[in-house]
Amino acid sequence: MTNKKRKGRGRHSTLKIPRDEYVYGTTADVVSSLTFTYDAMTGKASIAQIDPSTITRKLTHKREGKDDKVITSAPADDFSLSLSPFEELKQHFDYLIAVDTNTRKKPDLQGGYAFSATCIYYIAEPIQTLTLQIPYLYLASYLIVDSTMDAKHEPIGWHLALKHHVAHPVLIGKRIGVIVDSELGKHVDMNVRKVPYYANFHLPPNVSLLYASSERTDTFANEMIALCDAGAGRLLAEMERRGLEQLLQNGTPIGDTVKYFSVTGIRSGPSPNCSSETSR
Repeated sequence: MTNKKRKGRGRHSTLKIPRDEYVYGTTADVVSSLTFTYDAMTGKASIAQIDPSTITRKLTHKREGKDDKVITSAPADDFSLSLSPFEELKQHFDYLIAVDTNTRKKPDLQGGYAFSATCIYYIAEPIQTLTLQIPYLYLASYLIVDSTMDAKHEPIGWHLALKHHVAHPVLIGKRIGVIVDSELGKHVDMNVRKVPYYANFHLPPNVSLLYASSERTDTFANEMIALCDAGAGRLLAEMERRGLEQLLQNGTPIGDTVKYFSVTGIRSGPSPNCSSETSR
């Protein structure tokens, strides 16, 4: 565990809430004891009874009267925290994308629809090749209209990203990490294909979910999901201004109640590319 303090930005900024970094894991069955092993040669720490598929590295901070705020959460190999967060990601993934979906529910709008915007950013280069900078690029956006008011649209946004941008012959055999900011409690089961991520769809064998909060800026993953969140927000504002008529008439069906549009005429990304230092 590490406990870090970072200075905020701006002339009048104060110290952020201290951060805690943990590695979590669960056992497959009820056990009466745990066997902790440390390898002095490799610096790796392991617990024999822990299910390896559940080992997760999290960056958090305390909140008064609430559970700890999770800033990032990603798969890990062991309990040592011997690698930096980005170096650990390199052990698990070849490419990373971030997907965020913002939703509006307006019963009074054209008969009552929930509508959403999904925005996607990505790292175009294999992350093993990156050293000082992490360049991330705007990839795509989608608009979603749903005739039901209670559906969750975040998994629909993931599905569109996987269907149109990850299910590509070039990426077969490549390990893809998808950064999202919802359904954190289900990530472990989704990543081992125990439960579907959307409808009856399970994650492809080369894809795993990571979590990053769009409300924090501690890591590049937080910055990427924040860019997605901002882009989706701009698209929703434009969608409200233009109305839903075109979507309702011409959208592509996905499921029984949902239609979507690929966005090409509305700019949702704030810039063609951004970058962050790998130390973050």
